Amino acid sequence: MRVRNLILTLTLGAALALALLWALTPTAPVRAERPAAPATPLIEHRDAISRALAYLKTQQAPDGGLVSPWTGQADDFTTIKTVIGLAAVNQPVAYLTSVSGTTPLDYLATRAYTYTRDASGTLFPGRAGMLLVAVVAGDGDPTAFGKYPDGHGSAGLPLNLVRDLLDTYHPETGAYSTTAQMGWSTGEANTVNQLWAILGLAAAQQPIPVTATNFLIGLQETDGGWGYGAGGDVDATALVVQALIASGNLPLDAAKVQEGLEFLRSRQAASGGWESWGTLSADSTAAAIQAIAAAGYTPATASWAVAGHDPHTALASLQAPDGSFSGNALGTAHALAGLAEAPLPILGNAQMVNRALTWMSETQNADGSWSGWAGPDPGATCDAVLAYAAAGYDPRTVHPSERVTSALDYLAATAAEFVQRSPDAAGKLALAVVASGGDPGNFGGVDIPAAITAWYSPTLGAFGVPTNTYHQAFAILGLAASNAPIPVTATQTLIALQQADGGWKYDLSPAAWNTTAPDHTGLALQALIAAQVTPTSTAIVSGLAFLRAQQDALGGWGNANSTAYALQGVLATRDPLDNWVSADGHSPFEALASYQKADGPFVWAWTLPTDNGLATWQAIPALLGRYYPLPPASLAPFRPVFRGPDPDRMVACQPQAAWGHSVEVVIPFGSDLDRNGSVALDWRVAGGQWVTGTAVHRADGAFTATIPVTQPLTYEFRAAFADPDGVQFGPTTAVTLKPHSVFLPVVLRG
Repeated sequence: MRVRNLILTLTLGAALALALLWALTPTAPVRAERPAAPATPLIEHRDAISRALAYLKTQQAPDGGLVSPWTGQADDFTTIKTVIGLAAVNQPVAYLTSVSGTTPLDYLATRAYTYTRDASGTLFPGRAGMLLVAVVAGDGDPTAFGKYPDGHGSAGLPLNLVRDLLDTYHPETGAYSTTAQMGWSTGEANTVNQLWAILGLAAAQQPIPVTATNFLIGLQETDGGWGYGAGGDVDATALVVQALIASGNLPLDAAKVQEGLEFLRSRQAASGGWESWGTLSADSTAAAIQAIAAAGYTPATASWAVAGHDPHTALASLQAPDGSFSGNALGTAHALAGLAEAPLPILGNAQMVNRALTWMSETQNADGSWSGWAGPDPGATCDAVLAYAAAGYDPRTVHPSERVTSALDYLAATAAEFVQRSPDAAGKLALAVVASGGDPGNFGGVDIPAAITAWYSPTLGAFGVPTNTYHQAFAILGLAASNAPIPVTATQTLIALQQADGGWKYDLSPAAWNTTAPDHTGLALQALIAAQVTPTSTAIVSGLAFLRAQQDALGGWGNANSTAYALQGVLATRDPLDNWVSADGHSPFEALASYQKADGPFVWAWTLPTDNGLATWQAIPALLGRYYPLPPASLAPFRPVFRGPDPDRMVACQPQAAWGHSVEVVIPFGSDLDRNGSVALDWRVAGGQWVTGTAVHRADGAFTATIPVTQPLTYEFRAAFADPDGVQFGPTTAVTLKPHSVFLPVVLRG
């Protein structure tokens, strides 16, 4: 248990200033944690984001680039920031497709070499890092982006931005630097080159040397911020804070991270935002919000409020009637990332899948399995194996910590028993074995296709229970994966299970829960396609019509599992994905990604915001555009990546309170995405008995309480923060205002 003291000062009729006094006991361990990616924002800016996106469409040039606020023509810098802004609000880069059919990423690919190098071909580390951030955010390949120009020794070959940037590292100093020079741009060791190099390599999920982080720390200005040699700058400091956190080499309560945040607090305007040259700036405010979110202060509202104003209200107030911020594409792109509370680097689809797979590897059991509802389970393990294989990784290279037993070892040991459970169990095992490169005809001593066929009744024309959709579908998929014959009558039985509305039920039992559903329907469609049923058949067309009728406004089907299976069904039929974009412009891929937490795992639905293994296993293949059966392919060894601190932890912030007819206490907090953190608030007249059980109410980003006291006495308050996922603090400066001091000890249980 950790104890922190809050010094609370009350002045009747005035606002209550409350500061947090930090003191770590000498024996308390300080554990370095990996950087956090932001939790799903709790701020609603949907209309502002839609209008900003519409404005950006008016600023795209025919070549795909975005118009610069300085030249009036497309340029690399503005286009890079626009790609990042699109990713921040979960829009694919193709959202901005020019009249000539090119996207911002297409534009950047044609200019990748000239933007990142001087006339001699020497790399600018900062430019390369910034481009890397955009390429990853836009789901491009950072190891093969753009081409070497004609006349170059490698003309026509793709650029490997990751390798080229790594080659600029100087281990003796920690700097990413070169001799590149062009106009005002330089490759020398400085803040800009260092922070963007770190952000770019972190986006590509490359390890950042501690010496590189230390070099960036060493560039700090004397006022606590980072800048360009003449004092701290808000935008530069915000970017550095994000880079320090993204490096993974500092705990979030490290002194330098906190000094950067305190510099931002010291420059915050009364409006709640940040100014540039004396005027509230969308660019600076958005950058500061990104830094705040990187440190876990999400939502950035009550925890960073100033005189009743917060960063979000300040930023939103700057939007013009035409949807722009700062009157140009660059400011608008910056604002999108701030509105979405999306710190850098914004990871692409492949990188977020790697985080999910890393989380899965950390939940693997000692025997190589993953657990279902009642402990280690072959079915759950098959789902996990399919997730790794869909991502191109060999499940045999995924081992529990300090053990060599893999998921395939576990499945081989349990195969004989598992195939006897049901035809869908046997079918799923075949899918997993084939996808991971195994032999389904001899796996753990079991001939899986034969075991599936043993469940088939020629008399009934069905596998297992004739009325069970999953028995038929998984058996068909398993045989298809194994290149084994599929009985025509089994396919006909599955088609016959289709209901009048075009969907499938789990089975035909009369239970209230047993209705036609998107997940059952998506699975059935995959099986029918695998059985060579044509996409134009009545069953397929009706099944797709059912899915379209069930699709929600966000482009998905209500939860992660249903969205995953439904999407796989659509993908299997090769129906154009443009047909599946909602009226508001949301795609099934966007909907599925929205169920993922920043550190990797998926939730089933946000009404149940805990990490969910089944949702994670089943979401990954669909998110990658894969459907069943997965054909055997060359698989790479899996390498875990850092996931960042748990966004389910609670980040405690400075409490606030004010006198009215009673004392109104507001205790802001950040993160706690799974909503299981709590605060207990006790109070007393100084030296008296504690009054416990004070009613505390939770809102987005803050707990509130009303203390029914009006007498001008000294009161003591005691708040205890608790969260099973841990409680994070950052040190701040204690402030005492006379004449009425109130002692508020804070007890942390994590």
